Amino acid sequence: TWVVLDGPIDDAWTENLNTVLDSNPVLTLANSDRLPMLRPNVTLHFEAEDLRNASPATVAHSGVVHLSLTDLGWMPLVETWLSTREAVQQSVLRPLVESILS
Repeated sequence: TWVVLDGPIDDAWTENLNTVLDSNPVLTLANSDRLPMLRPNVTLHFEAEDLRNASPATVAHSGVVHLSLTDLGWMPLVETWLSTREAVQQSVLRPLVESILS
């Protein structure tokens, strides 16, 4: 099971989140209550614009994959989308997309 968290990383909750990212995933609340969080088949995925408010501990406990649009470009996304289309559609769409995006 994937839990996807999309949005800014807020410094108000990252310290509590660090306990979930440890090897013994338990959410420690502000009132010191401890809640067991994840089972072996559950993973957390963060989609954040930046790590500006993430503490060093949060970054250290999470695997970070950075994909920059300037490095990646549009073509890998377009090729993935085109691969879902029929061959006839691909032959028509590919030149159109290339002429618009290049």
